[in-house]
Amino acid sequence: MLSGRASLSSTDHFIEPEASKSVAFTWRIVYISPMREVNINALDLNLLIALKALLDEQHVTRAAEKVGLSQPAMSRALGRLRVMFKDPLLVKGASGMSLTSRARELYQPLQNILGDIGQLMTAPTFVPSEMTGEIVIATRDYEMAAILPQAIKAINEEAPGISIRIMPLSGDDLSPLERHEVDFVVAGTDRKSSTLSRKTLFTDNFVCVVSAEQSVAKKKLTMESYLAMRHCIISFSEFRSGIVDSALAKMGLERKAVVTIPQFLAASHIVANSDLILTIPKRLGKLFVESNQFLPLDLPFDVPSFSIYIYWHIRNENNPMHTWIRNKFLAVSEI
Repeated sequence: MLSGRASLSSTDHFIEPEASKSVAFTWRIVYISPMREVNINALDLNLLIALKALLDEQHVTRAAEKVGLSQPAMSRALGRLRVMFKDPLLVKGASGMSLTSRARELYQPLQNILGDIGQLMTAPTFVPSEMTGEIVIATRDYEMAAILPQAIKAINEEAPGISIRIMPLSGDDLSPLERHEVDFVVAGTDRKSSTLSRKTLFTDNFVCVVSAEQSVAKKKLTMESYLAMRHCIISFSEFRSGIVDSALAKMGLERKAVVTIPQFLAASHIVANSDLILTIPKRLGKLFVESNQFLPLDLPFDVPSFSIYIYWHIRNENNPMHTWIRNKFLAVSEI
């Protein structure tokens, strides 16, 4: 919304009132100069460096020496700059060359631009104690319990300004990384992608746990007793059998599922207060046993081990903060 003036194109003239010394108004003509578009694709950044040297030295030969050009090359650069800015920039004076008004106006913006370009081309430094921001991680409750506490502790000790937000991972879905909704996915999902990178955090296998109140806890578990027991089963998908059930199926066997649940934490409360047996990753089983509510039992058959990975999008491959976070996860996973 324009106030006090009619709307005009940039090439128009208009007349506005100007208060005179008398009560009456006189009129002055104002010209609105058109804004000239600059083809930035045709801009040679080397010319800006030459211009900075010329403005600093106010002498073609000294400017050439400053940037490592020959005197003829700097003279040609000055010629191009004069055409570009439609101004002589340097003119002869009584004591040598001097800057035009336009050249003096250019000096500070030019210094700012070259400084910004220098920062753009310099690799950013990362000081954890000075970093602020949020890291978003998608994962499941096994990974939350098995590695996140150690990783978060290590991150917070050195970078207290970084906040961490955990989002639930839906199945094996890695698409939140593609959509830039999360920074990392920590999961056992084994998938390769041209747009995602990953590192193995650790490899795990399985152990059985039962309530410490169960009499079976004092006996060696056999295949027969394992299949006869009532099971609490962890499953993240109603359509996908897990590693344990797949191993049993290859032998033509099946365990008796009484409760099927997608969360380890909820399963632990169920098993602690029942006669059910739970087959879980060893890292998690160790945490359960440390609570003194469970006793471990060796699985009576071989099950393939599995790996937990940390995934990230290749757009963040060289991001200093991302790299530092990944290295923290790798470091604590080895403990």
